[in-house]
Amino acid sequence: MIKLKPCFLLLFISQLTLTACTTTDTFNTSQNKANILSSDYLKDTQSDNINADIDPVLDSTRQAIAAHSDNIGTTQYTQDPKVTEYKNLWLYLPELFQLSEINHPKIKKHKTWYLKHKSYLSKVSERAEPYLYLITEEVEKRKLPGELALLPVIESGFKPHARSSQKAAGLWQFMPATGRHFGLKQNWWFDGRRDVYQSTNAALSYLEQLNRYYKGDWLLTLAAYNAGAGTVNKAVRKNRKKGKPIDYWSLDLPRETRNYIPKLLAIAKLIKHQEQYHLTLKPIANETHLTLVNTEAQIDLSIAARMAGISLADIKKYNPAFKQWATDPEGPHHLLLPANKAEDFKIALARMDDKDRVQWYRHKIRSGESLSVIAHKYKISTRALKTANKLKSSRIRAGKYLMVPIAANDKTHIIPDKALADKSRSKPLKSNQFYYRVKKGDSFWKIARQFKTSHKKLASLNGLSAGDTLSIGQKLIIDAPVQLSQSTSSKNSISYRVQSGDSLYIISRRFNVSINELKNWNGLYNKKYLQPGQKLKLYLPAGKQPI
Repeated sequence: MIKLKPCFLLLFISQLTLTACTTTDTFNTSQNKANILSSDYLKDTQSDNINADIDPVLDSTRQAIAAHSDNIGTTQYTQDPKVTEYKNLWLYLPELFQLSEINHPKIKKHKTWYLKHKSYLSKVSERAEPYLYLITEEVEKRKLPGELALLPVIESGFKPHARSSQKAAGLWQFMPATGRHFGLKQNWWFDGRRDVYQSTNAALSYLEQLNRYYKGDWLLTLAAYNAGAGTVNKAVRKNRKKGKPIDYWSLDLPRETRNYIPKLLAIAKLIKHQEQYHLTLKPIANETHLTLVNTEAQIDLSIAARMAGISLADIKKYNPAFKQWATDPEGPHHLLLPANKAEDFKIALARMDDKDRVQWYRHKIRSGESLSVIAHKYKISTRALKTANKLKSSRIRAGKYLMVPIAANDKTHIIPDKALADKSRSKPLKSNQFYYRVKKGDSFWKIARQFKTSHKKLASLNGLSAGDTLSIGQKLIIDAPVQLSQSTSSKNSISYRVQSGDSLYIISRRFNVSINELKNWNGLYNKKYLQPGQKLKLYLPAGKQPI
């Protein structure tokens, strides 16, 4: 159950519209009330704002975002005694719902789809386990509709590394510019859009602003969160000119936005009536899962993992915003850690010498070397190298030294951008999987094309984002193409012994098969050369002989 806890400090402080924990009054969620609110909005939005093509909410706060602080607040929040009995968060969350009684045929349509695909909801519920309590707690503190805690289901499927084709990223799918507007830092070290704590606060702050702008109408609020207030306002203006209603259901919005809210409300209805719909979700304990810990300065993630007594894969799972092997030297200086490990980590951190947080290599600058050349050698950005050495320009002199931060488990002084590759190596490979070692010039797109998959699926399989950088020598798990097609059942299997001078090309021509078929039949995904005497299996149509 949600207990009395310190309030997470609001991500932003604003002089204009961003105010600490300011929320609208609780919204009566019947369909009639939703329509009344839309009618009120129609009367009250005769200003030029409603006709703006830009997002008026973002524009009104563009100069009002203050720097984010890593300090944790201390405000205590009380809880309604009637809900303390819920030990499963999936049973508690409906107590916070304010919109789930809204009905519309589009909601029913999506509800039917989800009921036919219960396995999808089961997968999403498993992914949500580490993060849902933190999100629910923040929603409750702000007295917002509990349905908002389910938005990451629609936005990202609760994948913190999710990245859209439009470059939106994270659980809440912030676009780069909108993320920066809300203080979500994005650089070589860190992407705040993937920081579960920061992005949650940013998303809820944005939703609060939108809801104030739309006079408490949560459906228009959510539509604007998905499509932008400018898009919603254009639709409102169009309907007003035609004398049509301007409630969400009546607006001519993009297809994605027309389905966005029905999907959310359909999921909310299913979760609220789990027993009625025979929906089984993996229970999530209604208690703190992750605790925000102030690290005070940069720290190597593998060192932090050892101090917390968890795996490197887990620390990256809980802190997906850190794109490299260590936290950003310029902050934010925080980590989300399992609640039962946080105290041990704090004790170990207090005992640690500052020089042991990150390991360094002393590089002597050679004649002809530039800062960018050295940065490339150590797989670090030029800006990060300048920051580490407090350089104001890129001018360096031969014979001088640069301090280069290196990963604690790197013995070669070359920083591997492994991201979550350690996670993939800890998993036992399935029968159709194998490891691929990244080569010079490789990219997610190139490797995915080679193995007939999508770059997004490849990145997801390895716990990465398609936008992450690959390093030479990094190991990736590959889902092999199906080795034998159904049509092989009607073919003769033959065994061929490789002769001196043979190659995949020569053998494929001899038997009139493709090179890819040879590779698939024999698991030669990573092999360039064949060895004399090596046995290959081929599947040929009955009666067919080699050329």
